[in-house]
Amino acid sequence: MDIANDIFDTSLKDYQNESEIIPEVKKTVVAHFEEWTSDIKQMDCELHTNYNSLRNMLKKWGSIEQSNILKKLNAETFCAGTYNRRLHMLKEFVKWLVKKGIWASNPLEDINSKRVIREKQVKRKPFSEIEIKSILNAFKNDEFTPKSSSFKHSHYYPFIYFIFKTGVRNAEAIGLRASSVDPKTKRIYIKEVLARSLKGTSSLQRIRKETKNGKERVLPMNQDLLNILKPLLAGKKPDDLVFQSQRGLSIDDNNFQKRIFKKVLKDLGIPERVLYACRHTFGSRCIDSGITPIMTAFLMGNNPETALKNYTHQMNLPKDLPGI
Repeated sequence: MDIANDIFDTSLKDYQNESEIIPEVKKTVVAHFEEWTSDIKQMDCELHTNYNSLRNMLKKWGSIEQSNILKKLNAETFCAGTYNRRLHMLKEFVKWLVKKGIWASNPLEDINSKRVIREKQVKRKPFSEIEIKSILNAFKNDEFTPKSSSFKHSHYYPFIYFIFKTGVRNAEAIGLRASSVDPKTKRIYIKEVLARSLKGTSSLQRIRKETKNGKERVLPMNQDLLNILKPLLAGKKPDDLVFQSQRGLSIDDNNFQKRIFKKVLKDLGIPERVLYACRHTFGSRCIDSGITPIMTAFLMGNNPETALKNYTHQMNLPKDLPGI
């Protein structure tokens, strides 16, 4: 009858019993956060560490409202760096909640970041020239490979040499494809990484994505580096990895650190460092050799401020101060 009389209710509400009407379920803050992460930030809570960690924190908090979000954040026992990172992300998220009309105001808007007291990261201390040579020789000559082992340290000599020589991030070296190395122009193109995922560091758990800051960069390749890389490129397809584990998979830098790199340093009598110290070594050597912070930053894929902050602790102090 309603259709015939042209008064049909397309919402169907007029044709439901009150008991059949299901009230709309109010979305939780966590659900809004997942929507913001996916639709606005173009990120995935299942893949990206910072968003995953923040979502888990929100889940742990339970009921979240304008009146208690700051109190809940301040109750966490984070270091200053983690607190500031979470605060920054929450500010952006709550600002979106306000814009959407879900919250009336942003209680985090005027909250200042905590002061970060930077401590020296001993395990990232740059290696000296003597230490670099000792490490490379130990790998190249299998000085500390167990005699009973079929897995030789020398297999990873090109990998460790490449990181010392170029200062690339671990995941950039691990994810380097054959097509990114051009022997003719002697150029290396750093444009992607094979990064760890939330599930682990093994080859099956890694994900390919853009570089840390989303920028591509080009590195020069001198003859000694070309000599190291050329045998690794022979017979490989463009998408094949330049550096592989002894089983032909991507290198697990976590296992490499624990099982090989740490052992080599210990047997050489060198204080323990993480593999990332090779990158810090490159940055410090660039500055120490007179390369400008801007060019050092370009080579490393950083901004100049980062280069000035992290790599200007000169490895070799001048013999004298300027005269007066």
